[in-house]
Amino acid sequence: MDFFSHQEKARNYTKVLMVYFLIAMLLIVAAVNVVVYYFFIFLESYPYTPQNWFSEGLVYYVSGATILLIVSGSLFRWQKLKSGGHVVAEMLGASLLDLHTSDMKRRQLIHVIEEMSIASGVPLPVIYVMESESGINAFVAGYLPTEAVMVVSKGAIEALNREEMQGVVAHEYSHILNGDMQINIKLMAMLAGILMISLTGRLLMRGSSSRHHMSSRRISGNNKSGSALAVLGLLLLLVGYVGVFCGRLIKAAVSRQREFLADAAAVQFTRNPQGIASALNKIAESVYGSRIEDAQVEGMSHMCFSEAIKTHFNQWMATHPPLDKRISRVYPGFLSRIKARQMTENIQAAAQQDSAINTESPVSMFTSSEPVAMTSAQVSESVGKVDQAHIDYAASLHQSFSDELLMAIHVTETSKSVVWAMILAKMDLKSHLKNVHDCLGAENIISINKYKDEVFNLKDAQRLPLFDLLLPALKQMNKDDKADFIDKCKAVIKCDNRYTVFEFVILSLLQQHLSESAGQDVKVKYYSYKALGNELQMLLSVMSQSTGSASVERENIYSSIAKGFSLTELTLLPMQSISASKIQNALKKLSQMSPLLKRNVIEACADIAMDDGKLKSTEAELLRAISESLNCPMPPLLPLAE
Repeated sequence: MDFFSHQEKARNYTKVLMVYFLIAMLLIVAAVNVVVYYFFIFLESYPYTPQNWFSEGLVYYVSGATILLIVSGSLFRWQKLKSGGHVVAEMLGASLLDLHTSDMKRRQLIHVIEEMSIASGVPLPVIYVMESESGINAFVAGYLPTEAVMVVSKGAIEALNREEMQGVVAHEYSHILNGDMQINIKLMAMLAGILMISLTGRLLMRGSSSRHHMSSRRISGNNKSGSALAVLGLLLLLVGYVGVFCGRLIKAAVSRQREFLADAAAVQFTRNPQGIASALNKIAESVYGSRIEDAQVEGMSHMCFSEAIKTHFNQWMATHPPLDKRISRVYPGFLSRIKARQMTENIQAAAQQDSAINTESPVSMFTSSEPVAMTSAQVSESVGKVDQAHIDYAASLHQSFSDELLMAIHVTETSKSVVWAMILAKMDLKSHLKNVHDCLGAENIISINKYKDEVFNLKDAQRLPLFDLLLPALKQMNKDDKADFIDKCKAVIKCDNRYTVFEFVILSLLQQHLSESAGQDVKVKYYSYKALGNELQMLLSVMSQSTGSASVERENIYSSIAKGFSLTELTLLPMQSISASKIQNALKKLSQMSPLLKRNVIEACADIAMDDGKLKSTEAELLRAISESLNCPMPPLLPLAE
């Protein structure tokens, strides 16, 4: 199944979750009615039969109050999660990983994630570490593939070698690309509502305990009401376990098969089943396993790489398949081989291995600016797919950047300088130096000069991956600083009174990733192209004008592609009718298409770009930027070796 089908299936899975949620809510409502009925009898205030409970309408009041409590709990959590995956990370007490760290194990993690980001075309996720968790675990969170957050436990960082970490990271990237993150966050919101009854019971018991403590200090205090609250709280707490039970069953039903799929995808990405198999085996052998001790783990254990909570009914309520089954599926015979020859890894040796990988001479994979010839269908099929060739390419590309440049893109201020240097690289600085100085100031020019030589000499194929790697550092700015940075980028672009394809790509991605709405859920509003004629016209015109073909050829290819959308009003727009703001607005609206519609749009753009039988580097950059703007990350289009 391809990326678009996975995304469509994940979007439709919300309906299945809603059915599970309603069934759980009905069971909880029934249990609460039973508890409150007997609680009234306990108070000797309702000596009637169960039939009276229905005939007098009390069932409706209790049921209504219970439903309101559950729904409000889910809505409250949903509202809290709207701003993106970083909320989930912070709920578990995770802290931002310092990308400038000198710790070798943490640098190993950063390098593995950066390489996987380049290989998949997914912008580098913001990385968090659960510093207080000794279990081996990790998860990704967020709504959009291009705005993910990755959280890794301290135990995983310390215990796993590079090969094993690559297997875990590949597994998590599969969740990003298969649309699992959206399902997981929606499930989190539903579980919060289901668990509200249990929380209410705890609050009542605490309240009654405090009241009893205060009344015991009074000579004539009456503890009957406090005892009643304690009994009601205890009963609701017991009913709450119905919610916990239902919640775990829902998580198990949703998660287990998707974990098998993610394991298989990790093997497909890395072509190395031993990496993920060995990581799973280390979890099995670890004293801490994959447990997460944080109190919030109940509502998000389904998101993790491995079982985060200990359950007494493993077969029914485990969110993940048993470790031995997962290992046997990805690497048959691994466990028997381990028993015969126990694998032992030394942390220092792993660190030296990672260091050696980063210091060896980079492989020359940038000998041509022309990507491999492929059809437009193959271009769209490549979205969300990663294989060993992409990972090898990504490792080589990552090694081609100097240590100084990699350190620079991990710091907000210097990453801004790198972006400005990328914009200036294709500009005639001698003619426009004064304008650039006026825009940026002397201090920023000094900073840019530190990285100018290397950035100016970047190959076309290196620019967009480098930009994707520095996005997390830029995202650390506050709202005002982000707006000021984008304004400065616009001003620098205008310095030479021209607007190149790469400048459009950079500005588009900056506005997408640094906007206030970045990371929030994008609702699907369009299931046909009827309401998107103007936007399609704008996008296809931009793609056509970027090819540099003769005007007659542009008209012909545009007309043939436009006919495929059955919209008669699609005509090729002249360059003077195209502006950055119009393109941005078009992409924003097109991102609200259903996933299967996006596939056709990307194929249409690829058809235009490849009409002459070649895909030039500028066209490839624009195509990847459009895909990323539509939240469909495209891996690098591999260059031809000479």
